[in-house]
Amino acid sequence: MKEVKTQKRYKCDFCSKRSVKRAMEIHEKRCFRNPNRFCDFCENAGYTMVTVLEGYPDKKQDCPYCSKFDKKMLKEIEEREKKDKEISYPND
Repeated sequence: MKEVKTQKRYKCDFCSKRSVKRAMEIHEKRCFRNPNRFCDFCENAGYTMVTVLEGYPDKKQDCPYCSKFDKKMLKEIEEREKKDKEISYPND
C-alpha cells in the first residue's frame, strides 16, 4: 500500500466554506459575509448603472450582491474578534 499525500484544509472566517489555503484567501476577499469584502459587480460603489431604454440616461440601481450583506453576522464577527483579543491580551 502506498502512502497518500494529504493537504491541509482551511475554513472561511465568515461562512462555512472549506478549501485549500490559496482558494480560501481568494474566497474570503469576496465572501458575502465579510464586512470589508470587495464586490466584483459594483466595485464597492454600492450601486450599478442600468440602461432602461436606449436614448435615455442610465438609472442607478442598488447592487444586488452588496445588498445581501448580513448585518447580524457582522455583530457576531465583531463579538468573536473582541473575545479573541481579550484571550490574546489579557489585562494589558
